[in-house]
Amino acid sequence: MHVAPRAVQDLQSSLSAEFTAAHRLLRENGFDHVIRAENIADKHFKVFFVRNDKKNARLGMIVGKKTLSGSADRNRVKRIIREAFRQHNIKLSKLDLVVMMRRAYPQECGAQAGNLKMLFSRVENRCAEL
Repeated sequence: MHVAPRAVQDLQSSLSAEFTAAHRLLRENGFDHVIRAENIADKHFKVFFVRNDKKNARLGMIVGKKTLSGSADRNRVKRIIREAFRQHNIKLSKLDLVVMMRRAYPQECGAQAGNLKMLFSRVENRCAEL
């Protein structure tokens, strides 16, 4: 019996959890259309969502300079948003999502990811009701 090397097994298991260009929502692809759609929010994030005709979910992000003045901080929050999206099952649904940061987050990264996962779950539940 032939067993694939560990690196190949890791690659195969991580393929479903990747964030490719097909998962990106860019401004020219209806970014503004999603902002006018339904939303769910908490104290720090607001998630706008609308159904799409693609085979998977697409993600857009708004992290403004007024919210976080340092570019390193903005990029760190964007990485956290992408990682939360990548690990959540919502990326398999047919939705366009825009995550907007409303208020600077004084806590550590783990709490941000937890809040985002909770918001993504609420979006999934709301879409299941429709």
